[in-house]
Amino acid sequence: MGIERANLLAKEASNRDMIDVQFTYSKVQIRNINDKKLTEDWQCRWMQSKNGKWTRLIYPEINMTRLSADFYCNQIITGHGIFGAFQNRMFGKDCKCHCGEGERIKHVLKECPVWA
Repeated sequence: MGIERANLLAKEASNRDMIDVQFTYSKVQIRNINDKKLTEDWQCRWMQSKNGKWTRLIYPEINMTRLSADFYCNQIITGHGIFGAFQNRMFGKDCKCHCGEGERIKHVLKECPVWA
């Protein structure tokens, strides 16, 4: 009975215009799909986050490429460290720049007549 059933199904399949074939994703395809979804979700959270506004100005798009930066670059990218605004917020220290304005990263890098 089993062979007769197999023969009948084979005959029906050979008479069809289209063949029913099911393919599954390879491990590499699954990893690529997951990486793409992860990156899309991460980008969405990055753009909607209330934190990291300054860093988002520098890096509006996330990516998986590693950066090589030093201690000073990291302070500029994150807005943490030796800048007066951060020191004032964290430790209550004076936040005045050498020119008398508030010492924010944007001020030091772009606006300050002493540093820029």
